[in-house]
Amino acid sequence: MSNFTPNDFHLLAVNAGIIGSIFIFFAIAVQLPPTTIFDIDSEKCSFGFHLTSEQAQISVVISVGILVIPFSVSSILIISHVRIASLFTNIGFALIITTAILIISSLSCRIPSTFFDTLMVLPAVISVLVVILLFYFRQKKSSSNS
Repeated sequence: MSNFTPNDFHLLAVNAGIIGSIFIFFAIAVQLPPTTIFDIDSEKCSFGFHLTSEQAQISVVISVGILVIPFSVSSILIISHVRIASLFTNIGFALIITTAILIISSLSCRIPSTFFDTLMVLPAVISVLVVILLFYFRQKKSSSNS
């Protein structure tokens, strides 16, 4: 009989999925030539750093690579039956959010604003509005049934 709770299996599954996704990102990022998106309009928004496209690509891969650490530690703690494992998973997700914001903000200023507005902002706004409307109609429906 195992001492694992169902929560432990869920957390292990999340960690395995995230770690696998990060390694897929590595496989793709390593194969890209450094003259792809990292070389476009690098003078336009460098955030004070003057990196070559090769250095920028390496820094993105390293920052995403650091994300493996908290999920790996969390998995080890789950297997060792240490209860603070979810804390490391939460730290990993916080790092994912921070890294995603930094990468998106540093790369999105290099693309034309019409592309950014049309393919990134507009679908995000529409998605949020749809979720709000669905929530509103569900609340309205449940209140009318009561």
